[in-house]
Order: sequence, then C-alpha cells, then structure tokens
Amino acid sequence: MEDVRPHYEAIGRIASAAIANDDVIVNSYDITSNDQGFLGIDIRHRNTTLRVNADPDSQYLDASVTARLRDRDDVDTDCLPPASKVRRVLFSESDIEDFDGTILVLENQPATDDREPIFDGIRVVRPVYAYDSDFSFKDYRIVVTDIVPRMNEAFHIVTDELDIEFTEKESIQSDNDGPKPSPSFH
Repeated sequence: MEDVRPHYEAIGRIASAAIANDDVIVNSYDITSNDQGFLGIDIRHRNTTLRVNADPDSQYLDASVTARLRDRDDVDTDCLPPASKVRRVLFSESDIEDFDGTILVLENQPATDDREPIFDGIRVVRPVYAYDSDFSFKDYRIVVTDIVPRMNEAFHIVTDELDIEFTEKESIQSDNDGPKPSPSFH
C-alpha cells in the first residue's frame, strides 16, 4: 500500500493554517471512510464551508467551495435558466476564469426529460500546494481569499445578467455535496 503520510502531513498543514486563521474544522475524513478514496477536511470560514481533498493520485490538494440552489427554500427551480446559458454568460462576459483553478456550473436535470439541464449552482476549485514543507498561513489565506469571493462574484454575474431572483435576501451559502463521511481525526 502507498505511504499515506505525505497526505496526512499536507492536510495537517491546512488544518494548522485554518485554525491560525480562526477558521473551524467541521469535519474530517480519511481514505477508507469515503467512496472516492480521498483524505480531507471541511473548514468553516465565516459563513462558507471549504472542502480540502487530498487525492492520493494528485501532486496537490484541491480546495473547493460549492453552492447549490436546489436546496434553498427561496429559489423557484422552475424559473432557473439552462446551465448552458449560464456557462455562456459567466465565461464569455467576464475574466472570472483567470486564476489557478476551475469554475464549474452545476446542473440539475428537471423531472421532465424534454428540458435541458438547469442551473443549480457553482463550484470553485483551486489547487493548494500544501505538500511543500514551506506551505504557510499566508498561502492558506491566499487560497481562501481567492475562492470564496470568486464564487460570490460568479453568482452575482449570473444572477445580474440573467435576472435570477431570490425571494429572501440571504447570502449564497456553500454546501458540501461530496462524501458525507464520519469523522476520522480526533
């Protein structure tokens, strides 16, 4: 079996930096406790939860923030635009993709199969180079202060350009739609 020590050390660097930033570790999972074989942690940064995964087959960690619309009570999902239209607006009318990472437009297939998938949210993913022993609190802050505002900016671009309205004035909350493992670090 592969030596998993570097993955635990990298996640430990992230956890240490998160705690130093007054963020809270809300969940952790190890390689055997989830279907995808990742090691990772969920971190609460203000009102947003970041997920940091250590994929044993990757040279870096992935930090992600995901916000879905289908779980919000103040969204009429029947009025949401097609995901393809959201991609066009988001990626052709802004430079939001100009960073070391990826923005994904999430889809939800309507109950009727004759409609194309509708917009369901946004996920921002960015590499975190915590395998480097010189990874620091500053490196962690750079990642957090990039992906969280970037997700919010993406939502604002889409909602403004496509006139998507929410019935309540609540902020876009992130979720964790990845594995729901039990805690593994204590």
